[in-house]
Amino acid sequence: MEPILTREEIADLLAAIKAGRVSTELVENGQPRTRHTLASTEIDLFRTYERSRISGEMRIPNLDIILDSFTRKFSTSLTNTMQRNFSVEREEIATTDFQQSLLDLKSQGAVGIYSVAPLKHGCLFHFDTLMAFTMLEIMLGSSQSSESLALDRNLTTIEIAILKTIMTDICNELHNALRPVADLEIHLSKVENNFRLVSIVEPETEVLVTRFNIRLAGELCGQMRFIVPYLTLEPLREKFKALATIAQAAANTWVDTLAHETLEMESRVIASSGQINMTIRAILDLQPGDIVDLPYNPDQPLTVMVEDQPLFLAIAGERNGKKAFHVTGRYSNRLGGIHGGN
Repeated sequence: MEPILTREEIADLLAAIKAGRVSTELVENGQPRTRHTLASTEIDLFRTYERSRISGEMRIPNLDIILDSFTRKFSTSLTNTMQRNFSVEREEIATTDFQQSLLDLKSQGAVGIYSVAPLKHGCLFHFDTLMAFTMLEIMLGSSQSSESLALDRNLTTIEIAILKTIMTDICNELHNALRPVADLEIHLSKVENNFRLVSIVEPETEVLVTRFNIRLAGELCGQMRFIVPYLTLEPLREKFKALATIAQAAANTWVDTLAHETLEMESRVIASSGQINMTIRAILDLQPGDIVDLPYNPDQPLTVMVEDQPLFLAIAGERNGKKAFHVTGRYSNRLGGIHGGN
């Protein structure tokens, strides 16, 4: 019995035919094309290439925004927990099936299995051996000068128990990153180094895979992978799609707030009538009764300085028994010679 294509597979096939990637001819090089050849070779190759290149970013719109937020938060969390200067860099989002995503891990390192309530399916975070042993060395008190080593062996039960501290911290950072989309309860169910015991969905289920490069003081010290089934995030797809609008609205709100607060800031305003240059010696030699001549023309307007920048011209006077000035216009660079003291 021939396998039945899913709705996504049918859409991919039609797109491939329309783009010319899949031929509809029944004869090729003088030989009849079989249905098996068309389905298993060209469609699978097309789906593998197209999903890894395009669909990984497009299956869940704006997922990259959430992952970038998680990257920043997890980088800060690692730095604070380990008391070392860690940085985290995200790579592209790819798609594959769940079985292949586990095979790519080559049975090395440790996998944290997470529940994401109230969503039906959970997700995985994988630490490769270099990252795992780097974290263990630091947590067990190694000196900062020692180099990280990826030992050629499986992690022990005690080592996995120690790594749970960092994997538990991921729950809080992922929860905060996803909060603009949904308020989810994320918990670490268990940590495994036997990947045959890791099963959260069927082997052929589509998953999204994101790699994170972990750097310590600028040097690569391991890689972490985030594996999440498409079925886990699919119920939130519309909320992810609206995320860009929400982010833009928040950005506009900040712009309006900053503009409003700027208008309420206080500034120093000085109306100056003359300015001279004096040496430090001349200033120190000043005595009571000395007269300092200012290059000030009473027929010229005053220069109004706002935070040391000339902005207006004004006429000096009095009002209600106090000194005042009347603004007559804006300052012009051609009048730049008119400056002064208070």
